[in-house]
Amino acid sequence: MDGFQLLSRIGRGGTATVFLAAPLAGGPPVAVKILRHGTGIASCRREFAIASAVDAARTAVPIAHGVAAMGPYLVTAYLPDHVCGSVLMGETMSIAELWTFGGDLAETLASVHGSGVVHCDVKPSNLLVGDDDVRVIDFGISRYVGERTVNDSFVRCSRGWAAPEQLRGEPLAPSADVFAWGSMVAYLATGVHPFAGRYEADWILRVGSGEPNLSGLHQDLAAVVRAALAHDPRSRPSARELVAMCREATRPAPGPRPAPGPRPAPGPRPAPGPRPAPGRTAWPVEATEIAPPG
Repeated sequence: MDGFQLLSRIGRGGTATVFLAAPLAGGPPVAVKILRHGTGIASCRREFAIASAVDAARTAVPIAHGVAAMGPYLVTAYLPDHVCGSVLMGETMSIAELWTFGGDLAETLASVHGSGVVHCDVKPSNLLVGDDDVRVIDFGISRYVGERTVNDSFVRCSRGWAAPEQLRGEPLAPSADVFAWGSMVAYLATGVHPFAGRYEADWILRVGSGEPNLSGLHQDLAAVVRAALAHDPRSRPSARELVAMCREATRPAPGPRPAPGPRPAPGPRPAPGPRPAPGRTAWPVEATEIAPPG
């Protein structure tokens, strides 16, 4: 494709394939997302515009977009020091790691929301996890705050992570991403999705009922996750509030106050001053007002 040499495939989703590529003009490698044929050029341009509105430190920076023989494409920075969030799904995290990951992800979502964007597709495969940060990628179905998710007769979302209002095709607020945050943290804590069912219909019914399964979660973490998974989006905390709760949970507890040391031994008493001469009175040295004689 023009300007880039595709090196290897590094990812594949339902609507696109991602390649590692080298710019022909030189420079560091990049990631090239090639959309499936049938995906409109306008959708590619829109994704580029939304991703460009997000803080560069919270995503893979968009570089270019265009159309090639393989289809519309989007070029972003390649982050070799980050791993796809999907690798986390098979790991067991400690409670401290869960609080840290939850705080890092919430901090990124708060930044995205501050840009007026609802990601709408927060899930493990759309995260890039580094040593001290979590970034979100793939703004293909993202919306500006208040836009609907309905396009004609279907709703675009990812099974397992969509909020109830997203399934209904209602206008989305940042609280939809908070719901996905809660589902992901619960899964990482237990290895079981909080709305898991045998069939897709079971998941839809359980999301609609608003009754997540949070058994196995640490009590304090379960309280935060339950709030994030509230059925009513108005009852969920903001991403910024989630950051505060997660950081507070990882703040070291104050240590015990040191025991008081031994009291110093009394020193020698000062020698008494000279006694006044007999027949005279020693007055304190103090200013005194004296009334004049009448």
